[in-house]
Amino acid sequence: MNPENLSADALTIFNNLPAELQRQAIALCESHSEDEAVYLIALRNMNERERRKFLFRLSRNRWGL
Repeated sequence: MNPENLSADALTIFNNLPAELQRQAIALCESHSEDEAVYLIALRNMNERERRKFLFRLSRNRWGL
């Protein structure tokens, strides 16, 4: 995983993940893009309320919703 390839949001999330989850994100890069891998690992480790807030924030940033 190259930090230069991550979006600013994904890089912030990646840097705030515990070391074990960072390793999982790096391993997941083999089958997903780097941003997707970080988002998937982050989502897997959030409760439902946090997941909804996170997805809403991503949607707002991406599509202006």
